[in-house]
Amino acid sequence: MASLLGASPPSPAEAEPAAATKAATAAALPAESVQGSWVEAKGIAALEVPAWQRLWEGDQTEHLDHPRWVRHEAGARETLSDVAARYGADADLLRKWNEKSLTNKRRYLKVGTALRVKAVRVPPPRRELSIVARLGDTWESLAVGYRVDVRDLKAYNDAHDEDSNVPLALGRAITVWFDPGVPWTVGRERGPEVDPAWMAAVSPGALSHGHPNKGKIVGEPCLLPDHPALYTRRFERIAHGSSYAVGVIVTAFANFRRDTGYQGEVIVGSVSRPHGRRFPPHRSHQTGRDVDIRLPLLPWFTPHVEPAEEEVDWRALWGLIDAFLATGQVEMIFLDHYMQRPLYYAALSMGATPEELDEIITWPRRDGGKGKKIIRHSKGHEGHIHVRIRCGPEEPDCRTRKGWRLRLEEKKKREAAEAAAKKSGR
Repeated sequence: MASLLGASPPSPAEAEPAAATKAATAAALPAESVQGSWVEAKGIAALEVPAWQRLWEGDQTEHLDHPRWVRHEAGARETLSDVAARYGADADLLRKWNEKSLTNKRRYLKVGTALRVKAVRVPPPRRELSIVARLGDTWESLAVGYRVDVRDLKAYNDAHDEDSNVPLALGRAITVWFDPGVPWTVGRERGPEVDPAWMAAVSPGALSHGHPNKGKIVGEPCLLPDHPALYTRRFERIAHGSSYAVGVIVTAFANFRRDTGYQGEVIVGSVSRPHGRRFPPHRSHQTGRDVDIRLPLLPWFTPHVEPAEEEVDWRALWGLIDAFLATGQVEMIFLDHYMQRPLYYAALSMGATPEELDEIITWPRRDGGKGKKIIRHSKGHEGHIHVRIRCGPEEPDCRTRKGWRLRLEEKKKREAAEAAAKKSGR
């Protein structure tokens, strides 16, 4: 991954645009990105507008000033959480409101089950579509094109055991349950241009020293600037970092807002204390290079710590991660493995390819041989991502590995060199 930063973090305007804006235009709707911004750019032809964009009717969604009771009839492969998310309700309350109708705890609701929902929004109903497979279509490509779960799509067509990535027979009849009100919060239009004042507010002089799990920040403290147009800074006292890392964070957020047009709130939590060092309950966050960012939620939900999968705006999350990756200065990103699946498919829907994602995200573990990628599992990261920034070029005492590991590696190298010398001297 080519570095985009030189001796100091770039201004947001200089960094490469994030993936969600590399779009081709067709018909009346813009097609979205075609490749991640963290891979080598290559020439492309105009792309066909994705099916979900052609069929989108989200502008017909009724947004209510006050909650209203509505009746919902369960469709194929709908869960209680799915229904709650559609109407901006809480799944536990939805179950309570419909105790008589929900006599069991099966995962999928029985088709036709009538539910009472106290809604804050009323989207257009899901529609059953009949399509035919074209040359090269796979279950996965169709699922991405219509923004449905590939497991659901296969279930609609009694194809549970079929490989999701094997091309379908040309002309095969396919049933799709499509949501015309699917959220479209990123990539519809360009966001505000970068304000140079955002980077100018990053104070210099704070340096990362040591390993994130055992280190400190030396020099004058650098507080993550308060930029409500970019993010919500949760606590000032734990929002300090190295000047270099803070510059990368501001750069990534500025490009994310500009390139995706995303208008939702994104909350930045823990970074470091003013001078770093131990920061319970975190094991890391000691050198000012780690930042916790809550998962962005769909706009009709109030931010909270442990959102359900259905409440998360996965496409916005991928747009933000892509903006961080575009800086070339991300060492790793922690996200619970279970939550990586919807992120993976959101990235596909925004134009990334499986080959590109294989370079960056651990899910799926194909043949068990992917190992740890930049986006990797860590327990306790279900409701937020933990981004670790690389050491800056002017931080000689910054470490990416613990001292004992470096000493162990040096010892192994010495022993290997001594063994080679003895062997050559025979």
